[in-house]
Amino acid sequence: MVKKSVKQAGILPYSISLAIVFALWISASGAVANDLQKTNINAIRAVVGDDIITQSEVVKRSAIVIREAQERYQGNELNNKVEEILKNTLDELVDRKVLIKEAQRLFGTNEAGMKDVEKELDAFVKNAVKNVGSLSKYYEIAESQGINPIEKKQELKEDFMIDKIMKENVHGKVKIQPKLMRRYYDENIDEFRQKKEVQLRHIMIKFSAHNNNKEETLTIAQKVQKCIKNGDDFAALAKQYSEGSHAENGGMWSVEEVNELRKDLRDVVFQLKDNEVSDITESPIGYHLFKVELTKPEKMQEYETVQEEIYKKLYREETARLKNQYISSLKTGIFIKVINGNPYPLPLAR
Repeated sequence: MVKKSVKQAGILPYSISLAIVFALWISASGAVANDLQKTNINAIRAVVGDDIITQSEVVKRSAIVIREAQERYQGNELNNKVEEILKNTLDELVDRKVLIKEAQRLFGTNEAGMKDVEKELDAFVKNAVKNVGSLSKYYEIAESQGINPIEKKQELKEDFMIDKIMKENVHGKVKIQPKLMRRYYDENIDEFRQKKEVQLRHIMIKFSAHNNNKEETLTIAQKVQKCIKNGDDFAALAKQYSEGSHAENGGMWSVEEVNELRKDLRDVVFQLKDNEVSDITESPIGYHLFKVELTKPEKMQEYETVQEEIYKKLYREETARLKNQYISSLKTGIFIKVINGNPYPLPLAR
């Protein structure tokens, strides 16, 4: 039997992952949150027992993912994606309320367990204060970002409580046998055929950044193309001109992101040779220039090299199965009402 910790399996504890998400939301949510909060932010989206979930909660938790969607989609495709994100977020918040109720029930009679939670919470807060220099600075930063430190501390306390019951009722029950890993490899051999990998740089000139004037946008793309043909560095041009999400990194994309490109753009990229630059290519959101810096050919990965990957995949799947099973059992006997309809102002397309 292969046994690994949650951390080794590539899964962050609930409290840590949520803290990271909350921190990122502060810097990412501005424009998106403003768009989404044009209607009543106090509208009730769900009732879980004697608790409610408001539109504001859903908006805050969705902001980062929605901003990423705005980078990749537009028009009706963006609107559909946003609706999907909001629905998934609401479902997650309902599940979280259910877990909090169970944690409160269990820890209400477990004084020793609650002391452990308080100890972990105090250590977490002290570390956060240490990172910013002082308690007064911690409060100053929190308040400047619209965070109520007391409410945030309560939220983190709930997260630590959830961590503990999840470890006992979900993570602690996950067991991945080596023979199951080997069987998965044999039955899904094509999954381990390593596809052609492309190290790619990208320059994007967006229509939306130029008043949706295609002629003006094309003129800028042609200017950049001319610079490339004159021998200017592609990465430097990406930093200067690109309006894509990786501009500051010289337009460099990860292998995974390349594989997730729209098929028409991916086809363009995969036809390029090493150090070759594409022609100006149009998509629904703007004009693109691609440069392939390195190509790795397709190859079959041996079982020994993908054991860790298989373990993590099976661990995530089994964790998700047990988590859903556990939460479903907790929902029995709890009044849950999700308010249907879409109170969010769409479209969000820029």
